[in-house]
Amino acid sequence: MIGDTPILKLQKIVPENAAEVWLKYEAVNPTGSYKDRMAKSVLVNALKRGDVSQGDKVVEYTGGSTGSALAFVSAALGLNFCAVFSDAFSKSKQQTMEAFDADVIVEKSFGKGITPELIQE
Repeated sequence: MIGDTPILKLQKIVPENAAEVWLKYEAVNPTGSYKDRMAKSVLVNALKRGDVSQGDKVVEYTGGSTGSALAFVSAALGLNFCAVFSDAFSKSKQQTMEAFDADVIVEKSFGKGITPELIQE
């Protein structure tokens, strides 16, 4: 499921007689992001090494796409996922993580902006 993404040849954007341009269409990954590959690799390898076991909790501070990917893969592998998130980030990203049964801790930002204070927090 993750990584089984099509390779597409660009035909209308590339001028005639130019080099062929191909792209790997990562948007068809389960969360719509190339970060699904990273999340799968990190968590599968952590399980293989014994760094985590089924039922353990994985925690990540995230702005969204990495958190969504980790939430999805964690759910598939029997891991619990907790995202530390800010209200400065997209509500839809928070909802995606929650849809994959992640615990989401929302840190209040300063004026809903990403500031040095928020990063320090």
